[in-house]
Amino acid sequence: MPADLTMSAPIATSYAGPALEMTGIGKRFPGVLALENVDLTLEPGKVHALMGENGAGKSTLIKILAGVYQKDAGSMRIGGAETAFKTPRDALRQGVKVVFQEIALISEFTVAENIFLEEYPTDAVGSIRWTTIRKDAAALFERIGFGVDPAAKVGNLPVSQQQMVEIARALAHRARIVVMDEPTSSLTPKEVDLLFAVIRRLTGLGIAVLYVTHKLDEVFEIADTVTVLRDGRHISTKPIAAHSHDSLIQDMIGRRIENLFPRSRGPARGETILSVEGLSTSKLKDIAFEAKAGEVLGFFGLMGAGRTELAKAIVGFDPIRTGRITIGGKRLAPHDTRTGVSLGIGLLTEDRKSEGLMLELPVLQNTSLAALGNFARSGFVDEGSERSAVQEFVDRFRVKTPSLNQPIKNLSGGNQQKVLLARWLMRGLKVIVVDEPTRGIDVGAKSEIFALIDRLAGEGLAVVMMTSEMPELLGLSDRIAVMAEGRITKILNRDEATQEAILNAAIG
Repeated sequence: MPADLTMSAPIATSYAGPALEMTGIGKRFPGVLALENVDLTLEPGKVHALMGENGAGKSTLIKILAGVYQKDAGSMRIGGAETAFKTPRDALRQGVKVVFQEIALISEFTVAENIFLEEYPTDAVGSIRWTTIRKDAAALFERIGFGVDPAAKVGNLPVSQQQMVEIARALAHRARIVVMDEPTSSLTPKEVDLLFAVIRRLTGLGIAVLYVTHKLDEVFEIADTVTVLRDGRHISTKPIAAHSHDSLIQDMIGRRIENLFPRSRGPARGETILSVEGLSTSKLKDIAFEAKAGEVLGFFGLMGAGRTELAKAIVGFDPIRTGRITIGGKRLAPHDTRTGVSLGIGLLTEDRKSEGLMLELPVLQNTSLAALGNFARSGFVDEGSERSAVQEFVDRFRVKTPSLNQPIKNLSGGNQQKVLLARWLMRGLKVIVVDEPTRGIDVGAKSEIFALIDRLAGEGLAVVMMTSEMPELLGLSDRIAVMAEGRITKILNRDEATQEAILNAAIG
């Protein structure tokens, strides 16, 4: 690895023609045709978005580009030269760096050590030049316009800075193609702005950026071109200027969505179902609010504001120091989840895979888990009644699964989320708390989740929704509570809530 990364040294050599040409790419797994005849062309100095629903083939395509998978059909050219990658190291050597959603850094190593991990610069006797790698790391960060301490341990950095370390690794290897997989899923709005500034720096250096995301607003802000996949096939490649939001959604899901945020219910006029008074924890301070039957009460806050902590506290999951929570007029005491469920409050967790689902078990058991007592007969579960009840909810929520015996891990994110909603509603609730209900879900599934939330409120539930997505906050909520530093700074009615008013309150 050369160690002469001075401020004047070129970081990437741009191509005269396309940076990448993938033609007729095919990939098959046992029983599944993941990609069929897919084309993708990236131009130097441009941002190319890759979009599609979950299961469309995006992840398979970028893993082929990263050298994680090998293609079964088609050709790939880098800078006009035919190539194929057998390992991620092959891809990196030819100038391709993928920044996956799950960042692949060694948390105990420093920033500089991670950047030059593949090959440390050494002196004449083979000793690692530690001063040089720190100096070179600092030069890389200066070049992309983002300051990170080269001596800091990666495990102590926020996600946004870890992403910058991955980008710096790409530049250290003279990457000419950088792929970003859902890069803003855990970033605040300010961090997203900083990331976009860095992306513009990369394209200014002649680097081709492939940007994989579910978020339409980001694509219209940062992309030059967008390619859409559906069911493993190439649907369209167009300049972003040729698309509207509606046309892009239609390419992704094959149909029009007339109203992304349906509202079949009228104004909420129900009684107060959830009351929170003087709630304080190690993170939260004197929280007070009410949620009524038939309303969606949205909560918004920048990262660290305390939304998830509040969600877990009001269902009895996290301990509280002071305060009173009542559900349907009955106090949540003792303060634990067993009492919360018995009073009729449930949590759709932010992290469905580690905190919500039992990934190896089938749809049947994942759905009926909270309501097994309903099917108990003399100490045994009546499997016929259980299966019948689960099938009713699967049909009602339009869960796409070949059978109730299908392992939940094989379902898309949107269908997994529907199963978790069905689990709680089968139990019977008065209040459902949903924390980031559409995280990692494609736009088609989002519209179905939005319709379900609207329907649940219309059926008389109080829905408490924690979200960082401004469009769904404004589109679904009857009232919006804004949080900053563990406090509620403002509660806005639907008719007075604007993005500017919400952000001003979130800044605190």
